[in-house]
Amino acid sequence: MAALVGLLIALAMAMKWLVEFQVEAAEERRSLEAIARAAQMRCFELASHRAAEACRAAVAAKRGSAP
Repeated sequence: MAALVGLLIALAMAMKWLVEFQVEAAEERRSLEAIARAAQMRCFELASHRAAEACRAAVAAKRGSAP
């Protein structure tokens, strides 16, 4: 009986850690996506279409090299 209670406690702690990890990962992903959207919007503020496309390509390349 004690082993079962211990196992349930360990399972509950593992589930709590997993949920916290998922929440932190989602928050970080949302933050990175917001930064990428802001960079894309700055590109659209450029005067010429060619400059905007060059900016978007640079942002995409930089984002692709990020971890």
